[in-house]
Amino acid sequence: MKKKWIRDALLFCIEPKMWKIMRLSAFFLFVCLSHAWALSGYSQETKLTIKMNDSRIIDVLDEIENQSDFYFLFNQKLVDIERKVDIDVEQKTIDNILQTLFSGTNVNYLVYDRQIVLTTFNEKLLPDQAKTVSGKVTDSDGQPLPGVTVVVKGTTQGTVTDANGSYSIVNIPLDARLLFSFVGMKAQEIAVGSQTSIYVVMEEEAIGLKEVVAIGYGTQKKVNLTGSVSSVSSEQLSKRAASQASQLLQGVMSGITATQTSGEPGSDAASLRIRGLGTFSRAGTGPLVLVDGVPSSINSVNPNNVESISVLKDAASAAIYGSRAANGVIIVQTKRGKEGMLQVHYESYVGKQQATELPQYVDSWTYAEMKNEARINMGQNPEFTQEEIEKFRSGVDPDNYPNKHHLKDLFNSGDGLQMKHNITFNGGTEGAQYLFSTGYLKQNGLIEQNEYDRYDMLLNVNSKLNNNLTLNVKFNGSQSIRNRPAGITDDGARTSDLVGVITAANAYNATVPGEKSDGTYGTFMGHPVAEGHLASGSFSETKGTSFSSNISLEWKIVESLKIAGRFSYRYGHSKYRLFGAKFTADPNWSFGPNQAYVNSSLSRELLNDIILNYDKSFGNHSLQILAGFSNESYDGETLTGYRDNFPSNNLHFLDAASPSNDENSEYGNTWKLISYFGRLNYSLLGRYLLEGNIRYDGSSRFSTRERFGLFPSFSAAWIISEEKFFQVPWVENLKIRGSHGILGNQQIGDYPYQKVLNLSSKYATGEEETILPGIQLTNLPFSGITWEETKITNGGVDLGLFGGKLIIVGDYYYKKTENILYNISVSQVLGMSVGEQNAGAVENKGFEFEINHKNRIKDFSYSIFSNFSVNHNKVLDLAEVEQDIGKGLFIGHPLNSIYGYQTEGLFIDETDIANYATQNYTAKPGFPRFKDISGPDGVPDGIITSAHDRTIIGNLFPKYLFGMGITADFKGFDFYLQLQGQAGLEKLIQGKELAFVNNGNIQQWHIDNRWTEKNPDRHAKYPRLEMALHEYPWEVNLDYWTRDASFLRVKTIQLGYNITSKLLQRTFIDQFRVYVNGENIKSFDHYYPGWDPEMTTTGGQNPSYYPITGLWSVGISVQF
Repeated sequence: MKKKWIRDALLFCIEPKMWKIMRLSAFFLFVCLSHAWALSGYSQETKLTIKMNDSRIIDVLDEIENQSDFYFLFNQKLVDIERKVDIDVEQKTIDNILQTLFSGTNVNYLVYDRQIVLTTFNEKLLPDQAKTVSGKVTDSDGQPLPGVTVVVKGTTQGTVTDANGSYSIVNIPLDARLLFSFVGMKAQEIAVGSQTSIYVVMEEEAIGLKEVVAIGYGTQKKVNLTGSVSSVSSEQLSKRAASQASQLLQGVMSGITATQTSGEPGSDAASLRIRGLGTFSRAGTGPLVLVDGVPSSINSVNPNNVESISVLKDAASAAIYGSRAANGVIIVQTKRGKEGMLQVHYESYVGKQQATELPQYVDSWTYAEMKNEARINMGQNPEFTQEEIEKFRSGVDPDNYPNKHHLKDLFNSGDGLQMKHNITFNGGTEGAQYLFSTGYLKQNGLIEQNEYDRYDMLLNVNSKLNNNLTLNVKFNGSQSIRNRPAGITDDGARTSDLVGVITAANAYNATVPGEKSDGTYGTFMGHPVAEGHLASGSFSETKGTSFSSNISLEWKIVESLKIAGRFSYRYGHSKYRLFGAKFTADPNWSFGPNQAYVNSSLSRELLNDIILNYDKSFGNHSLQILAGFSNESYDGETLTGYRDNFPSNNLHFLDAASPSNDENSEYGNTWKLISYFGRLNYSLLGRYLLEGNIRYDGSSRFSTRERFGLFPSFSAAWIISEEKFFQVPWVENLKIRGSHGILGNQQIGDYPYQKVLNLSSKYATGEEETILPGIQLTNLPFSGITWEETKITNGGVDLGLFGGKLIIVGDYYYKKTENILYNISVSQVLGMSVGEQNAGAVENKGFEFEINHKNRIKDFSYSIFSNFSVNHNKVLDLAEVEQDIGKGLFIGHPLNSIYGYQTEGLFIDETDIANYATQNYTAKPGFPRFKDISGPDGVPDGIITSAHDRTIIGNLFPKYLFGMGITADFKGFDFYLQLQGQAGLEKLIQGKELAFVNNGNIQQWHIDNRWTEKNPDRHAKYPRLEMALHEYPWEVNLDYWTRDASFLRVKTIQLGYNITSKLLQRTFIDQFRVYVNGENIKSFDHYYPGWDPEMTTTGGQNPSYYPITGLWSVGISVQF
């Protein structure tokens, strides 16, 4: 018999009278052996098939040992091993087999991982032995709950319920406690005791009330918040196939503007703004982002590793971060290890991207016809004959009469493949939990040679060193490579990046050939077509590496007092290489010499925190005090180099090039910040809540006199629903809250108060005016500049109804930013520019609403998360001037305002022109009528001038934000829908987005909506066609060129199915989910046809952009 000598030895030694002595020794022996095998759960995972008739017990035990690693230990005098049995089991656990084998006998068994003891003693006589517990988990309606995690507290031993809600766990000590947990349900802990069957009814967690959210330097139950905090959990976050973590915030909470302006791989992150735009200085409007408590970029985190995101929107919640919190705070918490057995989770998807919108440029023959019309409208002769137009239409000579759609072909030259893989290892005991995750993202662009690869790693370890000391270690790192084709222009000119390729494709019309039959490429106005750029071998490559470590040690001094120290280090390195290859497009056009530009930059950031936390309840009072010190330092370095005349296009390193035109530069920057901060929370009777925050910051960016700033806040809340007089059974929670505080902004650049000498100046001297190098003060700074300060007042109501199934949160806020740094315009007679001074003010005020509903009806459960925000923004002060047109600043109007002329349709004919206000350009029938709104005396004077007739005609920043998420689950199927919208904003089209501007292209909507002499429609959406140059009415801001950029987007649709546990019983897989996902599916808007209203175009006369992409993908999620 396999391993027989072990058993025989025991048979010889163990007599009945010795069993009482030996049983405890055996127990401890096997417990130690079980730990040596790391509690692998072998007995739960191993399944056997045995079919034996009229066979002895000893033969069946032999067969079990032959098929497995199990060892049997028993006394032959106590166990009848000669008894014959029939057994027919298939893929059953050892527990099921032994129950069948010894049913109806007095033989009991103890299973310790791979060791099995057979005995005739009743297990109740063994106080420390293990047992088997089984049962069923249901909801409050009696419906079974599959997928509930059941874990023996303090161990890695556990299981999940099957499709019927049933579970079974073997080897459970009598003093064990079972933990039951399930998403959306209240966790339960039950003592095993003498029970062998435990049936559990789980109750739904009231959304929003008991939820714990991240706040400054800690966490807090949402019901106890006195400030304005919005959060989103992994339940919603996991439903997105997002390539950047910032995309996760689009449409999911109130008060945050998350705008994705590009779909380019590696550059498709969303810009984030909280409660409007707070400043117009270079201090910026972006929020402070903290990843596990450390300042970072939200996109430094793999979206799969995000556990939750909290947004601190008012001063009460953000003031503890002081001078870095003026624009709000975003707190990202990564996933952590959980107590229980080792779980391996693998997730992957693969999909294809496509542009959400592309301009519809016309065919070559239509272009020729429309250009002829434009030239005739200008009194010129047609450029194309009817014979040439027919040759374009016939397609018989594509080299000379092509029909090449350059933009469409460019954005279809790449395969658009996107795939992602992520694997996570998670588990631990009560004393130590761990999580290790690694991921890979592959994004191929819509354009050939444009791709992005990213590798991620996350390690979170939490270890309880002893009863009072806890160590937390976090490591997060990523490496990325982005490749792009580069644009080339003229001989001797510098290479442009991808923008040059897209600009060419957008501007060149269909009469310009692409690659010709002889291998040469078409050119237009002295530049090659986009295909020529792609074929040249010119490229850019960006390699990025980031790493952050976060190590903290927490000591519980006494039960109510603990102190924690944290050390974090963040490192980033980026290397950018732009190579322009020597290339000949056709005999008349070439680019050279080949050239390379290299930029290498690195950054290092060090942060040390010491935090003391006191938490004590006495009677009806609860007191929490936090005090801390923080020291943060940053330094960065940048090195650039340029050379040309490489011996080959295959050599890209600078050393290979000629040093004759060598250029290089190097610079660095550094700053430091020290901070003292504190928070006090007081609760009386659990319903009267007070909170105070204070932070004292010192920044090296300011002069010694202005270096320190104090930023306090105060907030209070009253939970009315806890009052005895409030007896409304369907209102579970009613809370009103208010706050006021001051925040700062120290992101003003490095040392702007200092006088900086320019070492590269030159001057002429002597009669011959010899040019010599010199030193010059070119900017006169203000040495007394200080912090920009933001004061925020917030009032809110939290309402929970119908047992927490409906949650309503409403907020009103008033935010005023003062001491905004502003460059005042001065006369050139001064001979230098003037530095920034604290001279501006901006206000934001508005309302926010969040309405969440969650319910379960038998097998069907659903949730709805909706939000709506209104923000009113305006400039209050500009150093005693009313407007700064050059900087787009106007007292009483929002930031990002569009300033230009109002129009009243189009001119019908010459009589209409004569009878209307005199225009400040040469007006023609079919051109816009600039409206006369004022004159020198403040009233319309019949003459259009730029000084008196321009006004605010739009705003680029949205006034309204809204979103809705819907989730549903039914018998293994799950559904998710996310909507995102913005309203109250306008955008302009300009430059070559218009027809024929500077010999540009023409779109179909230009033609369909144009004014003509045969159809002189005053309200036509496009004026008469002409070959427009850099002149009115084309190169001027008109409300005629603006469009409402509001939209409602179907952001995400996902449909998934969880394969039932029955199908997985014979595998080592616990959960298996398949899904289909769509991103950026459909946008409902009234914007220009072919243009996505969320997308940003840049470049003025030569716009360049990368369209936002939609993605359809299929994926799997597997847990082992």
